[in-house]
Amino acid sequence: MKIGLLTLPLVDNYGGILQNYALQQTIKSLGHEPITIRSLNKHFLYRYWPLITTKIIIAKLLGRNSHFPELPFVAKRKHKETQRFVHDMIESTHERYVYMPKDIVGKHKLDAIVVGSDQVWRPMYNELIINMFLSFCTDDKIHRVAYAASFGVDCWEYSKSQTKKCRELIKLFDGISVREASGIALCKKHLGCNAIEVLDPTLLLTCDKYSSICEGVVPATSKYLAAYVPDMNDEKRKVIEAIASKERLPIKSFHTDKSCVLSVEEWIASFRDAAFVVTDSFHGTVFSIIFNHDFYSIVNENRGASRFYSLLLKFGLMERVIASRDVSKIKSGEIDWNSVNKIWAQQRKESIEFLNRNLIGNKH
Repeated sequence: MKIGLLTLPLVDNYGGILQNYALQQTIKSLGHEPITIRSLNKHFLYRYWPLITTKIIIAKLLGRNSHFPELPFVAKRKHKETQRFVHDMIESTHERYVYMPKDIVGKHKLDAIVVGSDQVWRPMYNELIINMFLSFCTDDKIHRVAYAASFGVDCWEYSKSQTKKCRELIKLFDGISVREASGIALCKKHLGCNAIEVLDPTLLLTCDKYSSICEGVVPATSKYLAAYVPDMNDEKRKVIEAIASKERLPIKSFHTDKSCVLSVEEWIASFRDAAFVVTDSFHGTVFSIIFNHDFYSIVNENRGASRFYSLLLKFGLMERVIASRDVSKIKSGEIDWNSVNKIWAQQRKESIEFLNRNLIGNKH
């Protein structure tokens, strides 16, 4: 089967890029041909800049905290390394779409479309949220599957009109899965559908697979505490310094998604070589688990705390969650990685079975 994957734009987010790569690899292992339908934010196209500029100026005049995005040529230069990985490692459409065209299924001869993962169902990250419920897909015969779709938060952020439209569109899906337990309740209450919880796609691949991706990166020669904190502030810096002092490790703060200075391979290697990780990133937490490294996750309410709770509760690692004000509550204790890895293996098996079952099952 030829399967289209629809996710957030693959530009400046390491975790977002790797979840799409992992989902492609998993679908390939099931004997299918995946292709990612590349989406694009408006600010990467100059023709939208007059409208973008006008909206930002109005927002500033109203006293709202609004910033101009990077100019397209600046973004292209800055994200050169991540885009190399996308080009070399991910099968994708040549075209990149701001709005999904209705002929996309026929153009790419798709038998199915999988929506996910990442926060694809969060309106603040999708100007036209109905795209992520396949509003552009008019072919009744095509399989529609949501894999590990995430709302990002445990509250409902859709408008009444968005809710009504998405509630109708989701009835056409053959399989619905979400990344967080809270997503099951949101689907039931607001969209009138049943969903199951599955693993983030990055957890569908083994540690060995990620090690092979970054095998060309020279391993670190000394131990360090990896600090991967996209939303750094003084409180979080104090947490990192306190843990580093307790563990007697030097701090290596590697670049965040917004800078994208590291290649994807170097980003993975930063987790591979760490002796300890402190992060406020969901995928930073995921890769700490993948490489079985001791870690703490600083809960980031602005980026969606429910994602962390659902992930860590699944693996019995809730004691690894800390808030930036809880420096004094940091506890010692080793993680039982044998137990974690057994849970991971079982959850991986069940998640892959969900994909396989809903891609080849009878249409409606």
